[in-house]
Parts: sequence; structure tokens; C-alpha cells
Amino acid sequence: MKFLELNKKHHATKRFNEKPVDPKDVRTAIEIATLAPSAHNSQPWKFVVVRERNEEVANIAFGSNQDQIKSAPVTIALFTDTDLTQRARKIARIGGANNFSEEQLQFYMQNLPAEYSHYDDQQKSDYLALNAGLVTMNLVLALTDQGIGSNIILGYDKSKINEVLEIDERFRSELLITVGYTDDKLEPSYRLPVDEIIEKR
Repeated sequence: MKFLELNKKHHATKRFNEKPVDPKDVRTAIEIATLAPSAHNSQPWKFVVVRERNEEVANIAFGSNQDQIKSAPVTIALFTDTDLTQRARKIARIGGANNFSEEQLQFYMQNLPAEYSHYDDQQKSDYLALNAGLVTMNLVLALTDQGIGSNIILGYDKSKINEVLEIDERFRSELLITVGYTDDKLEPSYRLPVDEIIEKR
């Protein structure tokens, strides 16, 4: 599917039918999503595919998000790794000499951790949020390409999600993505004319 058509086909899906989502399709979408760019190629994301604990996740969501999560066959919880030094070294360790030159390995093992050590809390938060946004957009488009609906949810208690899903506090919750099929006829949301959002200097 061409990129323009793919973007036009994607609409927020907020009501789901009972058709199950194949785990292989979810895995494929996540694999495609991880091809997204990330700052320093840090790939600081973690995906938690929720099926059995959807009800528990729904209970910490706000308002109508509760019913949406309960009706979704799958919810993907996206986390980011707040220990950027360990993430960089993990990339070097797993990639190894077969994928990286000596210079690249030094970058991940030494140079990048040195840079991260100068980040204050706001810089780290911005860094993680940016990378989360990049991979999220790739993920919902990858799902759309397979004919699977999705919706991004921010309205939930982030202070409780790690406990509910038994995820180490090192990982920061960013958002939830409900995943499934729908019988609804989805309509595109209004978009501002492009000339309203472009300035020239």
C-alpha cells in the first residue's frame, strides 16, 4: 500500500467486534514499528502485549477509555527505558562485532553513556517522549496495513500501570494502543489546510 493511501486509511478505532487478533500479526506490526528512526538509534522502547490483563488495565483508565480497553482483543502498552546508558550498552552487547565496527561499539559503550550523563530530567523526558512518538506512529500504520484497527490512549493512571503489568519501574509508561477489528464505518477526522500550518521565512 502506498504511504499516502495508508495514512488516509488509518482512522481511530474506538469500538471493536469479537474477531480475535492473531498474535503473529501483532508481532509483525511491532517488528515493522521498530524500523522507526530513533535518536542515536537508541531504540528505547518496550512493548507489552496485553490480552489476559485487559480488564485490569481498563480499571486504571479514565472515562470512556475503560470500555474501549475492555472491548479490545489486545492492548499494547508502550514503555520507554529510562536507563539510557544500559539501553545503549544492551544494543552493543546484542549487536556485537557481527553488526558493529569497533568505532560503533565504542560509541554505544562509552560515548553515548557519557552524553546521557549530562541530561537533566526534562531532557531525558523529552528524549523518551520523542522516540515513543516515532515508534507509535509506525506501529499504528503497520497495523492499518494489515487491516487491523487501533487507537492511541493517553488517559489512564500511569502511576499504576507498571504494578498492574508487573513491569520494572526502570521503564516509563508512555501510552496504550487498543488493537482489533471493527464493524463501524470510520470517518476521517478534520485536518487543517496545509497552508494554515506552513510559514515561510
